[in-house]
Amino acid sequence: MKKEQLYELFNIDDLRHLPEAIMSLIEGDIENRNNVYKELLRMNNYDLSFDWFSSIYEMQMAQRKTLKQDFTPNSVARLASLLTGNLKGRIHEPTAGNGSMIIADWWVRCQKGMPWDFRPSENMVYCWELSSSCIPILLLNLSVRGIMGYVFHGDVLTFEVKSKYILLNKKDDPLSFSDITKDDGSNMFIQKVKK
Repeated sequence: MKKEQLYELFNIDDLRHLPEAIMSLIEGDIENRNNVYKELLRMNNYDLSFDWFSSIYEMQMAQRKTLKQDFTPNSVARLASLLTGNLKGRIHEPTAGNGSMIIADWWVRCQKGMPWDFRPSENMVYCWELSSSCIPILLLNLSVRGIMGYVFHGDVLTFEVKSKYILLNKKDDPLSFSDITKDDGSNMFIQKVKK
């Protein structure tokens, strides 16, 4: 995907504005969001096997010096998923970034049987990410793939949560998009985890 395509699709003139534009999209009108998701699918030849934003983000938006942001190559992420075997169940990602590891694992899990047998509710994700610029891209990446679970915007080491998001695929269908809800009661969950 080229940055010029993103400029046009998200009506921005600089990549620094992409996270804010994505957040406005996913918090806005569902029909508009779904139309943008469909256009992203078309622009990427309907290939959901990798993070469409990783190369653009890593080359132009990553804060490598200040936050030590580096991204896992898709081949490494897929290998890690293959090594876990035929697992179903929860997937925990303490440093999710844009979601490359989750996407690779999701793709491997989807291919383990018939595609219509895959149930997002049986493969819930629990992601943590500290970077404010990664959170919108992570949410979009999970939602467009129909992934279900929780995304914590915060520090996994201290359990400090800035915000918590819930992803729900109402049809429990891997070909459906997930809705995203911001949960303001996240501190209650974290207090239980700390005990």
